[in-house]
Amino acid sequence: MVLHMDMKRFYYSAVVFTGLLLGTNDLVRGQQVVGVADAIRMTLERNVQIKQAELNKDLAAQDVFQAKSNLYPNLNAGITQRLNYGFFFDQVAGQPINGNQWTNSAGGSISSSVNLFKGFQQVNQIKATKSQLESAATQVEKIKNDLVLNVLITYLDAITNYELFTASEGQLKLSQQQYKLDSIQFAVGNKTIADIAKSKNQVATDQLNGVNLQNSYQLSLLTLKQLMEMSPETEISLVRPNVEFSILKVENNNAVEVYETALRYQPDIKKAAWDKDVAAKQIEIAKGGYYPSLDFNVSYGTNYSSEGIDYLTRQRLSFNEQLGRNKALGTTLNLTVPIFNNNQNKVNVAKAKIGFKQAEASEQLAKNNLNKAVNQAVLDVNSAKQRYSSATVAFESAETAFKATKERYDIGMANSLELFTSQTERNKAEFDLIQAKYNVIFRSKIIDYYVGNPIQFDNN
Repeated sequence: MVLHMDMKRFYYSAVVFTGLLLGTNDLVRGQQVVGVADAIRMTLERNVQIKQAELNKDLAAQDVFQAKSNLYPNLNAGITQRLNYGFFFDQVAGQPINGNQWTNSAGGSISSSVNLFKGFQQVNQIKATKSQLESAATQVEKIKNDLVLNVLITYLDAITNYELFTASEGQLKLSQQQYKLDSIQFAVGNKTIADIAKSKNQVATDQLNGVNLQNSYQLSLLTLKQLMEMSPETEISLVRPNVEFSILKVENNNAVEVYETALRYQPDIKKAAWDKDVAAKQIEIAKGGYYPSLDFNVSYGTNYSSEGIDYLTRQRLSFNEQLGRNKALGTTLNLTVPIFNNNQNKVNVAKAKIGFKQAEASEQLAKNNLNKAVNQAVLDVNSAKQRYSSATVAFESAETAFKATKERYDIGMANSLELFTSQTERNKAEFDLIQAKYNVIFRSKIIDYYVGNPIQFDNN
């Protein structure tokens, strides 16, 4: 009776777990197949951070346009109208107005001014804004680069978790078969209650591993969808690389060569260089404050007053007559020489030089970080290849040991503890091998990321 109840619970658990397996298989065989290149493309097309960075680049382009436009003369037109009651001095009529009456006056003018020289500040400002535009452009590249790396990590993580889950499915079937055989042997008195307990425990352990790995797979798949700005309900399947072929293609890399190549491709380095260039231009702009400034202005206008008269005839002048008589053209050439402005120019130059040193330090820090990352990546890919080789040998050995132990167990020469210890070691070795082989691919793709190669898998 106890055995019958145990078998019922076992079959109930098996049915539940089979449902979980089928649900996951539906996820894998989804309607939309997404390769790693597709995932990267969709992420770059939809990501909001990229759109924000591109808008910042557009703002920087407007700054360049404005800096260039500052070299041109401006042009302004103006019209004035004044109503006055009582006493005031009418400048148009050239006389004081007395009495309780309304006086009407009006005027119009057009003027233009241009800076002829300002210590080359405007020219250097154009150069600075151009460098700022390039810096904004490399910021877009940097965000894209970071997203590409995140997609790659998440994509391979999802594939690895699926492979682990698939392996756990096979391990569960093996445990279920062993439990079935042990139950039959127990019924005829060839196995003890301890053997059955060990067998049940192995099934439960494998079921738990399967559920945990299924959750890990679904979580990594959800993270990938979020990166692609895709609805969580969308069913997708991932394209697994040809692992063995990909591993064979992994070459030994020279850290110095990878670093030299990465310096030309990595947006972080490009941005730091452009930021340093902007800082250098700011020094020149600040120094321009020591130079004289020369401005040229020209204006033309006329005016009218209701009290305007001809001084010879003492007759009031009409509106049109006054516009003709009162017209005036004026020009101004203004030279401003800075003598002392409370050390403002001195402080501006000193701050600009400090900013340049900060930009230099930031550029060197970016290069140092890249050098460390590249050297670490080269070490990691070599270590991953060695780990994969060791994991392959370890799994083959564990598989052989498990089969031998199982044969001995089936004929009564090994106990249940030995069998399930061997099975646990074999399962762990299989998981280690799966993680090791995908780790080789991931580490090799990190090298591609640094040297600017397209991120794609070999699916031949």
